[in-house]
Amino acid sequence: QVILAEGLSSPHASQLIFQGRWQGLRVWNRPSASGSRTGNFCGRTTYSTGGWRSPAPLGRSPSPIQAMDSSAAIDSVTWESDCESAFEMALPPRWEFRDRAFGSPGIWRPFPEAVSAEINALVRRGQRRGNVSMGGVELVIDLQDMVAMPSDQYAVPRMLRKSIRQPNVNKKTLKQFYMKYMEALPPADHPAGPDAIAGEKFLDLFKDLEVDPGTDVAALALAAACNASEMGVFRRREFICGCAALEVDTIADLRGKMSEVRENVLSGKSLPEVYAYTFGVALEPPCKVLPLEEAAQYWALLLPSWPLREEFCEWAGKQRKGKVINKDLWMMVLKLATEVPADLSTYDENPAWPVVFDEFVEYYRAQKGL
Repeated sequence: QVILAEGLSSPHASQLIFQGRWQGLRVWNRPSASGSRTGNFCGRTTYSTGGWRSPAPLGRSPSPIQAMDSSAAIDSVTWESDCESAFEMALPPRWEFRDRAFGSPGIWRPFPEAVSAEINALVRRGQRRGNVSMGGVELVIDLQDMVAMPSDQYAVPRMLRKSIRQPNVNKKTLKQFYMKYMEALPPADHPAGPDAIAGEKFLDLFKDLEVDPGTDVAALALAAACNASEMGVFRRREFICGCAALEVDTIADLRGKMSEVRENVLSGKSLPEVYAYTFGVALEPPCKVLPLEEAAQYWALLLPSWPLREEFCEWAGKQRKGKVINKDLWMMVLKLATEVPADLSTYDENPAWPVVFDEFVEYYRAQKGL
């Protein structure tokens, strides 16, 4: 679906685009009679509408969403396989080792979480061998022979095993939950599944959750839990992953989790993960940067209590050439918002901060007479 919004002013247009993308829609703020074509932004034609540039519709058409009939129901074997894969994404396995020694085989001991994370990264990349570090000792991980070999040639290899964690969800109940909202969504060979919760069904899901996907940070947090790769779409394995991470398998369970999910972001408990995820899902491929106006909408959701947010956005809108935010600057904004007080008393101009922050702090202090 495409929404046409003719001649909207900057704040109204950016809000409409922001909410429309969450709701799986394409929004085009068509220029008024006085508007003119001004150029190209990341492969998207832009128009001037009284000093504001708005993206025209993307060149590619969205994939058609097709109704899922009963004959195309997911078979049990496929669902089981999808659940196992998604559960591992939601609750990454823990890895354990024991020494190969003469006599008693010893006991299995867990690797530190950081080492388990490194091994899981090897698995995701499809590597059979790789190096990890534990306590200053370099280990060669062989996932085919399931051994961990210290780099010291005289050291004894350690046996390796994976400990799977199972979420507290009922797979059959979860399947019924998903099938209530799913629709076929090409391509059929998508790694996260040939179907998804998208379009009107996506809106129905959030209506039943009593969450506004355009204005409630809980929607972003749920998408992050699903590790959804596209705004406004939960593909099959992504949805299973999110439900497993939250340990819910019904609409009532998920609705009951929304307040906790929201509070975890606003309190800062899950903010770093949700914040980092948001930048990637907000991008329009092949773009690697986020328009400032769009970034400001996400900051309003993710950093509502940051006292300097509006002043920083206003200053950046006037001073930033190109008015775009790259990933490094996006992540540094989180650091500035959460680690530096509102009076900027602990801010120091060291190489760790980007130059744009130095310029903003100089401007802010001059304005406030600090």
